[in-house]
This record gives sequence, C-alpha cells and structure tokens, in this order.
Amino acid sequence: MTPYSLEEIRQRLVFFPEWQYSQNSLVREYDFGDFLEAWGFLTQVALVAERHNHHPEIWNVYNKVRLRWSTHEAGGVTERDFTLIEEVDRIYATAARARTK
Repeated sequence: MTPYSLEEIRQRLVFFPEWQYSQNSLVREYDFGDFLEAWGFLTQVALVAERHNHHPEIWNVYNKVRLRWSTHEAGGVTERDFTLIEEVDRIYATAARARTK
C-alpha cells in the first residue's frame, strides 16, 4: 500500500472540506449535543474501524470528538484512510439529521 503524495491528498481533500491534513494524518473534529451523542457516534466509528481493521486515533471530551486517520504500515495517508473518513462522515451526517428532527 503506497501513501498518497501531498498533492494527491490535497486533491482528495477538496471532497472532504471539514478534514485537515496534519502531521501525516487526516484529522477532523466533530461536535455533538452532549456526551451521550458523542459516545454513540464513537461506538459506530469503532464498529466501522473494526470491520475494516483500520483504527483511528480518538480524542473525546464531553461533546467533542477528534479523529485522526493514517495508515501507519504505509507511513502516511492512503486510499484506506479516505474510505474510512467518507464512511464516518456519513455516520455523522445521519446523526446530525436525527438531532434536527
């Protein structure tokens, strides 16, 4: 698995404007109404990560969650990371729609 170049990462991030490239990883912070919502999201992220056998670094304080994805064995960001951030963003969008109802 070959890591993407910085230019390839920038081109892909156009489709994921909430994500940042930082310290050789893809990083995003999510906001929730409370701790329970954040934890529910993390539970779903854990299931996705386990299914793909590709796990993010996770930071959680009350209603904020930060995820950091990179493919350590490849030494950078790969297609695998973009696949996972897309799936996780769909989970977040579904949760956000449920909150507004």
